Amino acid sequence: MNPGGSGAEGVPAAPSGQPSILHAEESLTGAPIRFIGNVLWTKLAARDGDGSVSILQNTIAAHNGPPLHVHAFEEFFYILDGSFVFEIGGVPFEAGPGDFLHVPGDVPHVFQNTSDHEGKLLLIARPGGVEKFFAESAAQAIHDPRNIAALNSIGERYGIRIVGPPIAARPMHAG
Repeated sequence: MNPGGSGAEGVPAAPSGQPSILHAEESLTGAPIRFIGNVLWTKLAARDGDGSVSILQNTIAAHNGPPLHVHAFEEFFYILDGSFVFEIGGVPFEAGPGDFLHVPGDVPHVFQNTSDHEGKLLLIARPGGVEKFFAESAAQAIHDPRNIAALNSIGERYGIRIVGPPIAARPMHAG
């Protein structure tokens, strides 16, 4: 954790101008966020209204992923481990370690870990704040990515709209 000072949400931060480190399983929020089969570690949280970015380390269970969704902010994904299929604006992309994907704002997208083991990626959102959606959804104990109504009830506060099921729940993949 970061020595000295104070950071967002009461998290210790390095004094101004001092180096700091968050290790692999450390998060600015303390405990990880557990959301629909994912474990998210907040590495950089956006400050309200400053237009900054959020960076989260995301561990995704085997054959899991979020529902099809859309939002005004842009996202970037850097694959650390595992194999993924992304669908961005209806176009499929296969991605593996070292691959970097950009999702412009207002473009529907979805992804799934296609590995037989956990996959890991960095999620970068600009402007930031998406970690608040994940945290609130986890606090409401929403664990099923097919629960579109519940996710949309929270997502509307953060400009996130669920527009379809996860890849695994589609008829050609289900069962």
